[in-house]
Amino acid sequence: MKFGIGYYSLQSPSHHPRSHSDLYSEMLTEVEMADQMGFDSVWLTEHHFLDDGYCPSMLIAASAMAARTKNIRIGTGVLLIPLHDPIRIAEDASVVDLISGGRFILGLGLGYRKEEFDGFGRQLKERRGRIEESLEILNKSWSDDPFSFDGKYYQVENLNVTPKPIQQPIPIWIGAFTEPAIRRAARIGAPLFVPAIGVIPIIKYLFDMHSSFLKEYGKNPDEVEKPLVREIYISNKKADDVWEDIKEHVTYTAKGYASWGSMVDTEGNLLSDPSDPILYDLARQQSIIGTPEECVETIMNYRESLGIDNLICRFKFPGISHEEAVRSMKLFVDKVLPEVG
Repeated sequence: MKFGIGYYSLQSPSHHPRSHSDLYSEMLTEVEMADQMGFDSVWLTEHHFLDDGYCPSMLIAASAMAARTKNIRIGTGVLLIPLHDPIRIAEDASVVDLISGGRFILGLGLGYRKEEFDGFGRQLKERRGRIEESLEILNKSWSDDPFSFDGKYYQVENLNVTPKPIQQPIPIWIGAFTEPAIRRAARIGAPLFVPAIGVIPIIKYLFDMHSSFLKEYGKNPDEVEKPLVREIYISNKKADDVWEDIKEHVTYTAKGYASWGSMVDTEGNLLSDPSDPILYDLARQQSIIGTPEECVETIMNYRESLGIDNLICRFKFPGISHEEAVRSMKLFVDKVLPEVG
């Protein structure tokens, strides 16, 4: 089983504001530590035009990570490809892959916030067409030969994108929470990258759907990574005792998804009110919190219930200090990993 860290969103929440300069500096320090500790991967996430300064430039941040590390894989979880020029993403991804020595994973997603599409002069209704064309352009860009492409949204004529990445091609993962997007991931044989929301029954439903579609397209689900992102806080206190100290931090992500209309309850119903008190219960249920022993038990439950082979641990979620994140990382390596690795 693999273990990663992230995803890093670099948010400065209003209930616990931080300097973005400090957040980026701390992130790079934590990533260096994770590389030395033997974590398998580190992940970034993207959104735009938010008051808390959510990271908008993942590939720039990924290149800084690549230059500061030696072994850890670096992934985007996920880049909202309909907002970007696919040729430019092909170039930038190649450069990150070169700087990292072939350690880059390009996670892609559709996006859904109208404010972001408006800000980039794009239309929401075009996003599915744009991601399909972008997937084809990316793979053609990384091949050895010049190529042409005549699509509805993008046109390329006899173009040779350089430099080429080390990996041929760069691995693509797909962020998805709906049936069409999960089918897209399965069609290209990509791992399903689910954000840090959703209780076990919801995640199992998504994973089972992905596995079914993989089989439909003639692929073996056992050969495709099955990652899970969870917010994790390890302490010497039991979960019940530490919850009051961190509940606003843990619930911040859930409130954000609710404000965008993409948070789900235990039955899979969409929630759109960030002040709904149920979000606190949901946030606690879908997080890994407490003593090392409690965290071991929770992780084993996830593994047995979902068959995951890759746990991406979000030690640094909005509101958590650098010191708390580092403590969780060290406790994980010293006391959790020996029991679950």
